[in-house]
Amino acid sequence: MKKQRYMLVDDDDTNNMICKYTIKRFDRDAEVKMFTMPEDGLASIKGEYIIGHETLPTVLFLDINMPSMTGWGFLEVFMQFDECVKNQFTIYILSSSIEDFTEKAKIYPFIQGFLSKPLKVTNLERVRKQMVES
Repeated sequence: MKKQRYMLVDDDDTNNMICKYTIKRFDRDAEVKMFTMPEDGLASIKGEYIIGHETLPTVLFLDINMPSMTGWGFLEVFMQFDECVKNQFTIYILSSSIEDFTEKAKIYPFIQGFLSKPLKVTNLERVRKQMVES
């Protein structure tokens, strides 16, 4: 069985480490990539998912409020990728903001949900259940 892949795009190193720790507690064989710069995350997707012939189903946890590029800016670029690339991702907004992003998220049909920081094992259980059901 293939390892589950996770990608974290958040400018907060501490949050990324907490997420990685939580993911590894949930699934010790998981592959976790962390990016503090959204542009680096997009470059990684462009390099790995577009060039590669193998599909790499990935759960992406995306922060919204980042200094160099917001999560919304990230999603604007992500939307321009080929369908075969976008279809490999299950995206969740992971935010400490209390702002309600529900309306804005309707623009991005590939957003599966919103999770509050810090990421919890119960969130990961819910994510896995949603992936199995879809």
